[in-house]
Amino acid sequence: MDDCAALDCTQIKAACQDMACTELLEFLIKEKFPGKIAVTASLRARSVIVQHMISEIDPTIPIIYCNAGKAFPESKEYQQEMVSRFGFTRVLSPIGTEETAIQSGDLDHIEWVKAQYDRQTGGTQEAMHLNNTLAKYDCWISAVYHFDQDSATRSRVEREGLLVRVNPILDWDADRVQDFMTQFELPYHKLAKTPVNMDEKHGDGTEVQTMAF
Repeated sequence: MDDCAALDCTQIKAACQDMACTELLEFLIKEKFPGKIAVTASLRARSVIVQHMISEIDPTIPIIYCNAGKAFPESKEYQQEMVSRFGFTRVLSPIGTEETAIQSGDLDHIEWVKAQYDRQTGGTQEAMHLNNTLAKYDCWISAVYHFDQDSATRSRVEREGLLVRVNPILDWDADRVQDFMTQFELPYHKLAKTPVNMDEKHGDGTEVQTMAF
């Protein structure tokens, strides 16, 4: 039996073929990995959609919001709005200590987030290492979505080191995302379509602002 089979990856992948997103998430949260599953999230529309789905299944599941450093004030306000709307009771932050350390048999678990240094033009991508943060879980719902992922090279469910990593809406296009946001009256981040002037964001040239929209 290979490692993937030991974690029933094959079974979960088979379930994916016949399950809608909400059904898949309910299967993972309630049946397959009860108490051993966590969600990494952001404030992008795709992530908000996954959070909406999860809130209807179990709002006590750990939600780990990922950012590269200092968040915009609008982002803090929007996150609080989403947490309140969805009724999440376990909102966590990445542990952040020795996160680059990898335990035996595991891989480096990373979420890539968009960021911008104060008073500089253009954005960058920051690697958020989540090895300690995710160490006590068996399944990781990866729902940050700061960058589009290639469905040709990634799978909706895949083995990543010691974890089963799940990307529930990997194959959704922009129209489907917008239709869902509209159907469930989910608000977008205030800065989602607004150019950001870093000089007006009280930058001091040293901080990193998270672009979670």
